[in-house]
Amino acid sequence: MIIVYDKETHNVIGIATRVFDNGRLREPSMEELYPHVDRSNWDCVFVEDHPKYALEPGAWKFKVDDKNKPVGVERKPQPPRIMLTTDAPDDDGDGIPEINADGRSTAIINATVMDARGNLMRNHVKLMFRTTGGTLSRRYVTARRGKATVELRSTQETILVTVSALAEGMKTATLSFEFLPPDPSDP
Repeated sequence: MIIVYDKETHNVIGIATRVFDNGRLREPSMEELYPHVDRSNWDCVFVEDHPKYALEPGAWKFKVDDKNKPVGVERKPQPPRIMLTTDAPDDDGDGIPEINADGRSTAIINATVMDARGNLMRNHVKLMFRTTGGTLSRRYVTARRGKATVELRSTQETILVTVSALAEGMKTATLSFEFLPPDPSDP
C-alpha cells in the first residue's frame, strides 16, 4: 500500500493498495496516481496492505525517523477506557440484557478500566455512573485495580434504560437494559 503525504504538514493526500498488472500485484507509483499534479512537496511511504488502516483510519499515524521523515505507520496511543458488563441475561438475543420491571429486580454492572495498552489500570479511578431509569446503588465509585461494581434496580415501568460510566480523560461507556413486564409464570 502506498500512502502519499505532504512533506511539510505530513497530511495524507491519498492512499492506494496494490494494483494487479499483467498477472502480478505491484505497488503503484505517485506518478501513476497523480500524473498531472506538481508533486514536488509530496512524498510517499509504502506499508504492508492491511484492512486495519481502512477500517480505523483515525487510529493510525506516521512513524517518523530522527529527521522527522515518515518511514511507516503506527497505531496512535489510545486513551484509557471503561468497559461495562452485566450479569443480566439477554433472553431474547437482541443484544440488550433484560430486567423484570417489578421495582425489585436488580442487575450487577461491572466496570473495567483499561489503560492505553489494554491492561487493567493500577491507579484508583473515580467513576461517575448515571442512568436514564431505575435506581443505581451508588453514583460515585472508585475503581480499584481497574474494577468497580454497581447495582441497578428496576422500576415498574416498561422502558429501555441506558447506564453510563464516566471518568476524567476517558470516553463515556454505556450499557443498555430493557425493563420488561415480569413473566406471570415466575414466582
